[in-house]
Amino acid sequence: MGLIVPYYSLFYDAVLFLAIFYIWLFFLKRWNRYMAELRPFIRNAAIFLGFAVAGRLIDLITDFVALPHLNIILTLFYGVSIVGVIYTMINYILFSERYYLPPAPHSESGASGKLTGSYIFFMNKEGIGKLINFLRELGGTALIFARSPDRYKELGDSVALVWITQATDRGIPPTKLHVLQERAIRFMREKPGGITVLDGMEYLLMYNDFPALFRFLVAVKDYAVLNNSAFVVVVDPKSIGDKERALLLNEFEPL
Repeated sequence: MGLIVPYYSLFYDAVLFLAIFYIWLFFLKRWNRYMAELRPFIRNAAIFLGFAVAGRLIDLITDFVALPHLNIILTLFYGVSIVGVIYTMINYILFSERYYLPPAPHSESGASGKLTGSYIFFMNKEGIGKLINFLRELGGTALIFARSPDRYKELGDSVALVWITQATDRGIPPTKLHVLQERAIRFMREKPGGITVLDGMEYLLMYNDFPALFRFLVAVKDYAVLNNSAFVVVVDPKSIGDKERALLLNEFEPL
């Protein structure tokens, strides 16, 4: 078995194979890394790029051995790969538009219709009962991010609870502020007029600096305004300094 094509053809095929193989490995290593909403895009990209890797490998082999029906085989592999990657890209762009582009403001007030805007609720652990009573009186649908979500179970089925935890198979890690943001935005879009509560800022501050956390809070606040919803941030006043408190009060109205 010897080389049956010019050296530059071999070089070209080898470089393209390594490039596509690297991209395929890049997505393959991220097969289970992201949240459920993003996982299908990563997996589809890995699968369809796998067809391209197989096609390039066949191209490389045919630099040394002539294979029958080569054009049909390569058309099949490359065709599936190209169509699949295009399909994945279009769906990812549509997903991004749904969760990142500002929607048109909603005219209706939503299910509860009792509270809109962004607020800060200064509360220590002993004040949880006051917060639960406040949410019960408001009624309507709610999404609560909490370090201890079991405390809110008595609010009923209209409340969705998200655990902020390092146990990534059960909740959302405190370092993944972008995932928390995406989950909050999705709820606001699907339930305009609902209430989003963040209870666990002290825990988030253990894993993120305040500027990053503040940017996350302001971003969610803006989407609450656009969707005529409410965003309530629960903070233990002892966990932040005067500067941080002043910044929060500039953006959030105290309850």
